[in-house]
Amino acid sequence: MRGKMIGILLVVSGALLMLRKLNGAIPKSITNWEFLLIVAGVTILLIARKKTGKPHLMIWGGIITGLGIHSWGLSHVNEWPEHWSLVPAIIGSSFLLFGGILRKNNKQGTIGSLLLLLGLFAWPGVTEIPGLGRAADTLNTYWPALLVILGLTLIFKKW
Repeated sequence: MRGKMIGILLVVSGALLMLRKLNGAIPKSITNWEFLLIVAGVTILLIARKKTGKPHLMIWGGIITGLGIHSWGLSHVNEWPEHWSLVPAIIGSSFLLFGGILRKNNKQGTIGSLLLLLGLFAWPGVTEIPGLGRAADTLNTYWPALLVILGLTLIFKKW
């Protein structure tokens, strides 16, 4: 089933891109790579809902969908934030939502929470929030230490 879904996704993506290259009557907004990335992520999410034996697919589908939405926003929305901190926030959100909340996996929920907080506190706009400015400055300075601690925890602790 998974091979068929991925095959269908590839055929549709290739056909849309070919129509675009041949100046077919198809809107460019649905044949750009950002839209195709969103479609691929949603397809992976739908496959993961049907395949209970592949729980990590939901996390990957969430990451791909989130990065596709972020890329689309960068290309099409003038006020879209461009800071790098959105990438760990997107990855952390996917781990937290699909791993921690839906699957009730404490390890994935912890990873998601830490990455989401890292992304949120690294965002430059957080210093303007009253009460969080000082904490955000400290976390912006020492965020690589948080990654080292998270990595060491994953290496040495059995969950």
